[in-house]
Order: sequence, then structure tokens, then C-alpha cells
Amino acid sequence: MTDASPRPTRPTTVDTTSIPARILQVVMGVVLTVISVLLMITTHRMQLDVLGLDLPVGLLLGALFQIVACVFLYAATGARLPLLVLGGLWGLLAAPFLGNGAGGGVLMPAVIGDQPQYSGWIVQGLGIAIPFLALLAITLWRHRRP
Repeated sequence: MTDASPRPTRPTTVDTTSIPARILQVVMGVVLTVISVLLMITTHRMQLDVLGLDLPVGLLLGALFQIVACVFLYAATGARLPLLVLGGLWGLLAAPFLGNGAGGGVLMPAVIGDQPQYSGWIVQGLGIAIPFLALLAITLWRHRRP
């Protein structure tokens, strides 16, 4: 006959401070940064015409991806380091696509026919600001808890 009493459970703790855990956090942040940069830069000019209104679905998709990436990174690791990597590395990885010359400007030109391309500025802001805003929100939330 088996004992039907429940086994005592131990609270699960996640190691977030050891060197292997930190390396994994950085690797996860780098991988999602590469995916984010490629996705956001290639889709930032995509628009959808709905009832005569051009919706910037590329920017919305990019912002949504950044939010989901931030939530995933924090949920998967329990640490803020991957968010710092995502926000800090985003601009560096996007840099080859920016500016004039052979190294950039093709996917994100600053001006086309004397018309400024604000979507390029906006996508850069979203790519960098969303992870840092998530980092700020998590930090404030952690300090508010007892």
C-alpha cells in the first residue's frame, strides 16, 4: 500500500549570479539582439493601408517583438543582465545599416528625396529604449517589494 500523503516541496530557486549563469544570460541577450536588429531593420518601413490610413505595422511589429523579448529574457533568467545586453548592444549591431556609404544607408536612409525618414529614427529609439524602460520598470518593481 502506498502512502497518499503529499511530499514536502522545496521552493525552486534559480541561480542568477554564478559565472555560468551570467554567461548564459549574455549569450541569450546577444542572440535575441541579433534577431531583433535584423527583424526591426528589415520591417521598419512596412505599412498597411486600412481605410485610407497607413498603419506603421513594421514599427508596431518591432516594438511588440522587443517587448516580448524583454519579457522572455527576464522570465527565462530572472536577471536584468540580458535586458542590459539587449538595449546596449542593439545600437552597435544596427550601426552598419545606418548612415551613408558602402557600409550603411541602404536599409535605413536618413533622407529620401529631401524627405526625412522618421521611421528609421523611431525604430532606433524603440530598439534601444524598450529594453532600458523594461530594465527600469523591473528595477523599480524590485525595490518596491518588501
